[in-house]
Amino acid sequence: MKLINNTHNLIIIKIFISTLILIFSFHSWTKADDISEFEIEGISIGDSFLKFYSLSDINKLYPGSYPKSDDYETYEIHKSLSKIKFSTYDSVTVSWKKNDKEKKIAAVSGIKLYPKKLKQCLKKRDETVQELKEILNYTNENEYEMHYGEGNDSIGYVVDLKIQGGSIRIWCTDWDNKTEEENNWDDDFNVSIETKEFIYWLDNIAY
Repeated sequence: MKLINNTHNLIIIKIFISTLILIFSFHSWTKADDISEFEIEGISIGDSFLKFYSLSDINKLYPGSYPKSDDYETYEIHKSLSKIKFSTYDSVTVSWKKNDKEKKIAAVSGIKLYPKKLKQCLKKRDETVQELKEILNYTNENEYEMHYGEGNDSIGYVVDLKIQGGSIRIWCTDWDNKTEEENNWDDDFNVSIETKEFIYWLDNIAY
């Protein structure tokens, strides 16, 4: 994500936080406090999808869907299909408003597979949370579990950092054996950046 500054001839410094990149201007060396200051695999909130891919590329991606609303379009970009060379994640998921011609990113997430390695995944989650808290100006932290699947046997271990403009969520998914076998899925590590508007839609409308 990029810190917007109109001053000319600024020195731009990237800080790599193991899973995200924070970009600071030399003249604005302060703690971050907005979701627009982070990026995942070069993609930031507010960027146009068309900055990275053409409309024809969409047909090659994996579409996502939600049971009660199609207000947003969601696509998963596997690293094998990406025009961007992914350095950290196995895939990236992006969402934008359905009728937005510019397809401005409202949510972006990175997924890294951790098959049968929940302990290692949780360690990675906690390290990432700590790194983020050290550079964020303000956070409202919430840790919880999500249960899903037919028998609610799959568990997401989530840490949600509420900041200006939305939130950064970091979690590990421990899929139950049946879900893994039927879908050929693996346990995974996730980092997502989401606008407040997208979060409201996801929590109150999409399902």
